[in-house]
Order: sequence, then structure tokens, then C-alpha cells
Amino acid sequence: MQRRIPSLLLALSAALPLPAVQAAPGELVMLAPLEQTMPVVRFQNGVLVGGIVKDLGDALAQRLGRRAVYLTVDVYGVTPALTSGKADAMCYVSPSWIDGDYDWSVPMLPDAEMVVAQADAPRLNSLKDLRDKPTGTVAGFRYPRIEQVLGRRFARVDAPSMNSNLQNMLAAKTPYTMASENILNYMQRMHPQLKLRAELVFFSYKAQCAFSRKATLPFAEASRAIDGLLHEGVVDQILARYR
Repeated sequence: MQRRIPSLLLALSAALPLPAVQAAPGELVMLAPLEQTMPVVRFQNGVLVGGIVKDLGDALAQRLGRRAVYLTVDVYGVTPALTSGKADAMCYVSPSWIDGDYDWSVPMLPDAEMVVAQADAPRLNSLKDLRDKPTGTVAGFRYPRIEQVLGRRFARVDAPSMNSNLQNMLAAKTPYTMASENILNYMQRMHPQLKLRAELVFFSYKAQCAFSRKATLPFAEASRAIDGLLHEGVVDQILARYR
């Protein structure tokens, strides 16, 4: 069983960024976050080829009569791309995660923030038990609820992406890591041999789409399109593909 882990680590390697995308008439430019992993995004040779972000972006663009184009960015590139209008929108995000003033869709993508543990890691009864324990985090990501409880005793071990975070856990560099419930559920279903443990769920939410106020389409039009996707069950169908 242990011999299968190295090949999995290779499969989880981070994607390379794409060249800059320039919006053109008839396009909807969506951001694809390099720090995320399945089921949120799937990259192949640096190209976004699957995941909830792509499926939702494709469905939204189709409903708007546009062609979806994806601009890959790291966490530090999100605000510049959205505030400048280089990208029209980003989905699977919440207002507390990014800086800037945007137009927000309705909450629609259920998920939860949680602590994930190695199978043999000591049990945590509360977030306070995480004091001074090395915890995998993504560089640039905010964890306000953890910081509020632990302050300077939040022993972050920053990695460049969620994939790298999982690699560190599999290599026994960190006993705990921060992840989303959807990511853990997907990993457990696809790779049950990893024996990852859901330790603490500390915040449930519904992610949204943020639209640039310099977007190439009126927000009211985008909002109506999203309402239509929700009403017709398209969003639920997308989420069901990864459960």
C-alpha cells in the first residue's frame, strides 16, 4: 500500500501557470486558482480541464451566449486580475477570502472548512488543541477563525498549493492540514488507501462567484444567468458529478 503513494504524489503535483489571457468580444474570462485541487479544479499540462470551477464557468458562459476562457492565477494574482477587469469573474470563493470590491452572486456551492489529520495523529477535541502543532496551510490563504482562536500559536506550515499541502501530509511532515470538506471527501473516495481523517469542521458556508466591476458584461445579466442555472438544477448536477 505504501508503494502506491509516490505515484499519487506525482499526480497531485501543482500545475504551471498559463500565459496571460486578454478578454475579447464574446468571451467570459474566469479565474482558475492554481492553489486548489479536485474537485474544485483539475489541471493537465497547465491547462484547466475539469473540476467544479470549469463546469460552472462553462455552463455560465453558455447561458450568457459567450465562450469561457480561463486565466490561471495564484492567490496573489486574484485581486489584481479582478479589480483591473483582466478577468470577469471567479467562482468558488467567499467575500472574506479576497480583497477588493466586487459584485457577488448568491451563495450556492456548499462546503466547509476543516482540519484533516493523519490516521495516527492525536485526536483534537477543539481548535484550542491545535496550539503549536504543525498544521499544513496554503501560503497567502486566510484562516481567520483559526487565527482568532490560536493567535500566534497557530503553527502554520505554508505550502504553495493545496496539492503541496497534501503531499506534506502524506510525507508525514505535518500531522494536520487545513482543507475543505469537499476536497477531503473527494480524496477519500478516490484514494481510500490514504486513510485521512476528518478531524474538526469549524465553519460551514456556501461559496459564491465574484464579478469584477470592470467586467465585460453587466452584473445583472450574470446574476440572472446564475439564478437560471440554480433554478434549473444545473448547479446541483455539476456538484453531483464529484460526490
